[in-house]
Amino acid sequence: MPQSMTQDGSGAQLIEFDRPRRTPAGGVPGGDGVHSHPYGREVGMYMRQKQVMDSFVRVGSFLDAHPATGRLTYASAREMLDDVVQRLRTYAGEQFSGHALSRAEVRRQADQVALLCDEHLRPLVTIARAQLAPDSDVGLVATLRMPRLPIAPTKLLAVCDGTLEAVRPHEALFIVHGMPSDSLTRFASARDGLARVMGRRATQTSTHVGARAGLRAELLRGRRAVDRLDAIVRASFRGDEAVLATWRMAKRVHRLPGGVGMRATEVGDAVAA
Repeated sequence: MPQSMTQDGSGAQLIEFDRPRRTPAGGVPGGDGVHSHPYGREVGMYMRQKQVMDSFVRVGSFLDAHPATGRLTYASAREMLDDVVQRLRTYAGEQFSGHALSRAEVRRQADQVALLCDEHLRPLVTIARAQLAPDSDVGLVATLRMPRLPIAPTKLLAVCDGTLEAVRPHEALFIVHGMPSDSLTRFASARDGLARVMGRRATQTSTHVGARAGLRAELLRGRRAVDRLDAIVRASFRGDEAVLATWRMAKRVHRLPGGVGMRATEVGDAVAA
């Protein structure tokens, strides 16, 4: 299996990563010759992050099984790596849940938009245009109209505010023509419901973005910790090829199913989206 590796100034091997397996152009949609993750970019990036985190956990297991010899010690770099692993788990959970909850809020937002248009705006506009004469002194026919769909939620909030302001003085007239007595109260409540959903979605998006930035920073910290440990392991087990081979396998970031892999310089990019 072909591999790539980084080197420090002395040529010492640091962290190893499997190269992406390539296929002939046209082997996958787009014809770029590289396997795409079957579950999409977001899930693919999450899986890449998991592969890197798994390599850090394997490094920790190696250190437990092979204590440093001589005057060298893992203590400082190991403490750093353990802290990185804990933070990565926290950020990964926040990123995954934030993304999932944000998608749920998108669905709720779409439902709330449909509710406002179908159960509140449309009946008001229909009654105004069907029951009120164009030359009526009520003056609602010209001002009430359905917004063009699809409509951005922020713009719909403005439409709702304007409609409520226009019809509130004539509430009794709409009740006479068939609207429930609490129709404007329910309309205002549905409008506020959309605003709440938008606020929750913004919060979840912020959580997702913040966790993604945290993952990027911690993956780079973890890589630096493994670089430091690499020097200690090589010095401690110089000449013991069996232990060094185990070390290289422990710190390698394995290829994803489907052939997607990473080079060392791509670790930070694993959380870029």
